[in-house]
Amino acid sequence: MSTAFSEEWAKAWGAALNASPEYQAAAATWEGSIAAVATDDAAPAAVFLDVWHGECRTARAATPDDVAQARFLLEAAPRAWRDLFEGRLAPVMGLMTGRIKVTRGELAALLPYTAAAKELIRLAGSIPTVYPDGW
Repeated sequence: MSTAFSEEWAKAWGAALNASPEYQAAAATWEGSIAAVATDDAAPAAVFLDVWHGECRTARAATPDDVAQARFLLEAAPRAWRDLFEGRLAPVMGLMTGRIKVTRGELAALLPYTAAAKELIRLAGSIPTVYPDGW
């Protein structure tokens, strides 16, 4: 088991994406980079994914440069990420209620890829994960 949003966890997420025919089909035309940020004042954490036509070319714990340069920046409290990964929060509902915010990039640009986003989240939830206190 690895800690959510750690380097090991991010790499496992990337490997799960690349091993998933469902993700590859749903994301066949999706391209760009995503930074998912857990906005915890005490210990913020982030993951960077570079996705390209059904392939995750890079998955890692995000650096400040990754966060600054990602095409899409998704921010949420740690508890929202945990709820998302554990299936208690649907991605669209998280966005509609403001628990997850697209703070860079256009939400409209993501809408054609809702099936790919669902697979992203489903696969993140399949990783054996330890959540830090407060998540």
